[in-house]
Amino acid sequence: MLAAALTRYRFALAFGFLLLAVIGFEFLVIQRPDFTFRPALPAAVSFDVLVLLPGLFYLLIVRPYRLPASTVAAAFAGAVAAAFAGAVALAFWLLPTAQQTYVQWAKHSLVAVEALVAGLALLNLRRLRLAYRVAAEENPDVVANLQVAFQTVFGRPLAPLVSEISLFYYALLSWRGRPEIRPTDQVFTAYRESAFTAYFATVGLLSVVEMGVAHVLLLRWSPTAALWGGLLHGYGLLLLLAHLRAVRLRPVRLTDSGELVLRVGFLWELRLPATAITACIPINDVPPAAPGLVNAARLLLTPPNLLLTLNEPHYASGPYGLPQTVERLALYLDAPQKFQTALRVAAESASGNNS
Repeated sequence: MLAAALTRYRFALAFGFLLLAVIGFEFLVIQRPDFTFRPALPAAVSFDVLVLLPGLFYLLIVRPYRLPASTVAAAFAGAVAAAFAGAVALAFWLLPTAQQTYVQWAKHSLVAVEALVAGLALLNLRRLRLAYRVAAEENPDVVANLQVAFQTVFGRPLAPLVSEISLFYYALLSWRGRPEIRPTDQVFTAYRESAFTAYFATVGLLSVVEMGVAHVLLLRWSPTAALWGGLLHGYGLLLLLAHLRAVRLRPVRLTDSGELVLRVGFLWELRLPATAITACIPINDVPPAAPGLVNAARLLLTPPNLLLTLNEPHYASGPYGLPQTVERLALYLDAPQKFQTALRVAAESASGNNS
């Protein structure tokens, strides 16, 4: 696992190492006694910080991680602009005030870079909107359509960003929304017969009380800490509210084509053929922990009542798009017997088609 992570992030690690090396070298150069008397040295330090470091960022981050300007113009420009802005700030920190001539020039160029990024962002927002509308004509799933839109415009689904957008959508904009299902789907809810709504409403109420008390206490100690504490509590409340709405709007569904879409709010999803389920047995509690076993019911604060066994490992999308390997799945549904019957009928239908 560690070796795989090191291999995957080797370019980012290399950039971090070189960044520290360049900063250390430039700091030693600035400490030279003759630094202020040799005009070439401030120019060289400015060049290294303002040109070399953004160049390394492009070579070791943008290119290896496939952020070409042709397909992700706004993200590319934004990344380069952020790197350039960081380089300018670093140059101001490193160089004495009297030797900041070149840095002052670079600071003024940031205005043009920011204008470019804003223009590209507006252009891509329009493209995202159009791509989302096209996807929504075929699929009622808001999260899936967002991923398709980002894949179309930026060349990748950008799951963490999609999760953040989904959070604000379900918490603030989904109150007139309808369940994200097709008319031909078989639908299985997970909130009608469980205590999910009551549990999360209680947690939300307690969180509001806790937020008020904590804000008063932090305000006496530090207004800044109180502000950040309030923002974190507010984000937590939005997350609770979004999850409450998403569980209602995104039930488990079995499509007429035999695809099983297992969803828990907007935080967890697994798509696979219904025939990939080799066993579906009722349970009364959480099974013992084991490799490949995922308890999706914990996101509902409810004990699972079904245990699914898959014919092979499948990858689910967890919170913020983090992948999970699933071999057995514990979940809660309001009508487990109906779900078992639907799976059996789907398996028999698939067997009849194959024969």
